[in-house]
Amino acid sequence: MLQIILAILAFGILVIVHEFGHFITAKRGGVQVNEFWIGMGPTLLKKQHNGTLYCLKLLPFGGACVMEGEDGESENERAFGKASLPRRMLIVAAGALMNFLIGFLIVLAVIRPNGPEGGYVVSTLDSVDPASTAAAEGGLQAGDEILRVDGYHILLRGDFETALARGTDTVYEVVVRRDGRKITLPAVTLAPAIEGEDGRMLIGLNFAEQPNSIGMHLNMAARTSVNYARLVWSSLGMLVTGQVGVDQLSGPVGVAEVMASTARYSISAFLQLVAFISINLGVMNLLPLPALDGGRLVFLLIEAVRRKPVPPKYEGYIHAAGLMLLLALMVYVTGQDILRIVSGR
Repeated sequence: MLQIILAILAFGILVIVHEFGHFITAKRGGVQVNEFWIGMGPTLLKKQHNGTLYCLKLLPFGGACVMEGEDGESENERAFGKASLPRRMLIVAAGALMNFLIGFLIVLAVIRPNGPEGGYVVSTLDSVDPASTAAAEGGLQAGDEILRVDGYHILLRGDFETALARGTDTVYEVVVRRDGRKITLPAVTLAPAIEGEDGRMLIGLNFAEQPNSIGMHLNMAARTSVNYARLVWSSLGMLVTGQVGVDQLSGPVGVAEVMASTARYSISAFLQLVAFISINLGVMNLLPLPALDGGRLVFLLIEAVRRKPVPPKYEGYIHAAGLMLLLALMVYVTGQDILRIVSGR
């Protein structure tokens, strides 16, 4: 039960962080914020302060930052629509940016060196085993920093295995950085050909370890955060191309269940999952879909091109339709989550 409560609170905090991003940039930008909610549903507590009604709601999911004139016209000089276009774009994007920032800070706090000597194992080759003749004949050398494998960018050491798993053959195009220059090796055979001490078959590539330092720690945290965002984009691509179905999506119930299970296993793994979900929320909210922040940014970009805004009522109709579709999807995935939990799948 403690892990479930922890998961619900963590998920709720990420949503609050997102809405706080909108709130603080609106306030700093002179835009009137009429209401700021924490949670959803019936109001438990409320307080008026400096023109803003602060509300604490019953359900720990969700939140809202309600700005004057956000979804319609207003004569108030501090209305959202009266702010400059760049400022409005920043206010709309600030929620996702806050999620990215929090995700990065969590990663920065929890990642640890993964090398046997207390450093970080990186994607630079320390050596190529002489027995791995295929890799050597393909052109790989000690000191090469592997940048891409069959077009897949290598940000972390673990991405190398991911790139190999994506391939359909054992021959890959590998891009490396050697002596400051990018070199493309068009046909490198990367297949297990050497028997290790434990009996496992190995490719024969040994990766270097960089000593831990503040700069290295920041670098690895940034790379890990970017990798999390890339995983979200990859998952969306698989959904669009039909590689995964809508029935495999999870809503808040499914996410909370996974978070609770992870918390039982390890608090560090739980925090890394929270970071991933925070970055996930940032990416998803910037999708150019109606009712999402990305959809609102699209209308602001159209305004920048047309030099006049789209009539608020038409924009409102589109966002309302998008919201209905998103709510329907949320109901569906929540139902799927509950069925999976009940059936034990």
